Amino acid sequence: MEFLKKIFSTKAKDKDIQLPERYPENSIGDFYVENQVCIACGAPEAEAPDLIDHSKIEYGHCYFKKQPATADELDRAISAMEVSCISGIRYGGKDKVILKRLYDLGMQTECDYKLEDLE
Repeated sequence: MEFLKKIFSTKAKDKDIQLPERYPENSIGDFYVENQVCIACGAPEAEAPDLIDHSKIEYGHCYFKKQPATADELDRAISAMEVSCISGIRYGGKDKVILKRLYDLGMQTECDYKLEDLE
């Protein structure tokens, strides 16, 4: 019953929101692949092969082996989010410029934090 209360609660605060679980091989940073949310389609890796790879430990699961550090890498990370067929790639950061960009692309559901909550 507690589970249903959390789902339907209209008073959820930032500390009450449970963030998605990150796949353990992800590099530390804002972009990540959600744990158990990968079907090995290969599309994100094709968009950002320098950032995303397939696990050598668990068959088929992709992960961020490196976080974007340049504008070009950020573009590729966002492109990888766009082509992810099951929306398994997420942005867990609070950078308002990146969040605005993701919102403009219609990917607000792949963001851990809401832009309006940070303003």
